Amino acid sequence: MNGQDIHFSQFPQSALNLNSSNAGNFPADLRLNGMLRRQWNSVTVPYKTISVSGDLKLTMLNDRLKGLGAGLLINHDDAGDGQLRTLDIRLFTSFNKPINSDSINFLRVGIMLGGSQRSVDFSKLTFDNQFNGDAWDPLAPTGENSAGDKVIWMDLGLGMGWEMIKDNYTWDIGLSSTHINRPNQSFYSEKVRRPVLWQIHSTPTFKLNSNLTLLPSAVFMMQQEYRALNFGAELKIDLMQETRKNYAFGIGLNDRWDDALIPFVAVYWNKFRIGFSYDVTTSSLKTVNNGRGGPEFSLVYLTKT
Repeated sequence: MNGQDIHFSQFPQSALNLNSSNAGNFPADLRLNGMLRRQWNSVTVPYKTISVSGDLKLTMLNDRLKGLGAGLLINHDDAGDGQLRTLDIRLFTSFNKPINSDSINFLRVGIMLGGSQRSVDFSKLTFDNQFNGDAWDPLAPTGENSAGDKVIWMDLGLGMGWEMIKDNYTWDIGLSSTHINRPNQSFYSEKVRRPVLWQIHSTPTFKLNSNLTLLPSAVFMMQQEYRALNFGAELKIDLMQETRKNYAFGIGLNDRWDDALIPFVAVYWNKFRIGFSYDVTTSSLKTVNNGRGGPEFSLVYLTKT
């Protein structure tokens, strides 16, 4: 039983799923994040993915830990008729250091260590052996010789990135890999190794004037034969910028190449960013689901100590 990792349309808001070196790499001291994604509501049993995370700069704990970050991520994915469920719990640490004395260019590296559990309800699935020639017989033996309905594995990931920070813009590029230890994910005696997930991504920012900021983003994902390119941009409009009051509105459009257009909106309210997007299917599947790919919600909280 193979397949691809979870993915989010609002991928910049799920930084730890994107790159382990993102832990503690943000313009604050503490970040909390939540994501909720539903898809295929109009085609089959809906898929639901939940992700929650928290990361921080370790200077919150001790000034001598400058440049170090840490984080915790929990993903839960529920998919399909057989209630295929995957739970990921991952720990992160990272190190961010200026490349030279001008403190404009930064290089960061990170590592992820985690554990996963996958389960399936075989009673909700149908198998060829249950077809008696005329009809499907739910009481017939399945002929399946599974080792159980749960499997647990350890996981390892690495990431790195470069960032340049100027007064009116930032530029970055990152590379990450997950499942580099190729864990066994099979419910059967025959091993099925989880393929390595590679991600190349960039999330620059451009301050256009005192009220407008352009936030382009792109990620290219590779996992075995699977390929996906998601790119687009958000225009952030600042409505109020004061010491304790920060209100802004964002609107944008992403494209998952040959799959979906993704319009989205965001509200910035002091320390919170609340986002909503909707996948509009553009692939051949649109004839089945009428273009209704599914909604996604994001919540990000940033604070300084």
